[in-house]
Amino acid sequence: MALKGQTTTADYMDWNEAMNLIRKLQRDGRYRDCMLISTGCFTLLRISDILKLRYADLMDSDILNIVEQKTGKRREIALNPDFKKLVKECYTALEINNPDKYIFTNRMGGVITVQRVNDILKKLKAKYKLNIQHFSSHSLRKTGARRIYDMSEDREYALIKLSSVLCHSNCAITRRYLGIKREEILDCYGLLSF
Repeated sequence: MALKGQTTTADYMDWNEAMNLIRKLQRDGRYRDCMLISTGCFTLLRISDILKLRYADLMDSDILNIVEQKTGKRREIALNPDFKKLVKECYTALEINNPDKYIFTNRMGGVITVQRVNDILKKLKAKYKLNIQHFSSHSLRKTGARRIYDMSEDREYALIKLSSVLCHSNCAITRRYLGIKREEILDCYGLLSF
């Protein structure tokens, strides 16, 4: 646990482990937890913005338009078709009949807190024996961003795009945010040849 004034850096999950977790949560009937993990990984939104989402936001369009709480910036997010399908499956399984309902609510119908999300993630880490050291709400956003970086043929261009998507002021911040290690940077010299 971090002391007041200290920060703990959230780690990202391996993409395949994250997708396996989503499938296990769905299989186990933990649909809201499934929605939490998948929404974070597929939208790259901060948890403060995720908690304000309603089912209709993710089901009614192929583009999610949102004004980010932290930055005040307007963002358009293309919603992955597989993610949209999962949202509809969870919506049906939870027997929700009002798409304007907030997705992540407590027993009294209010939106859950970031602290509650982190408690949920801590329990999921233990229950599903996840291979991640610092697992918090920010890990979900980092997991999706790291997947984009890892799958890109032109990683420098991916950093430029991700810097914009994540609302970072420069690529150096994005590089540090993604946990790109010194060894990965030095490996790029191995790509040079005659």
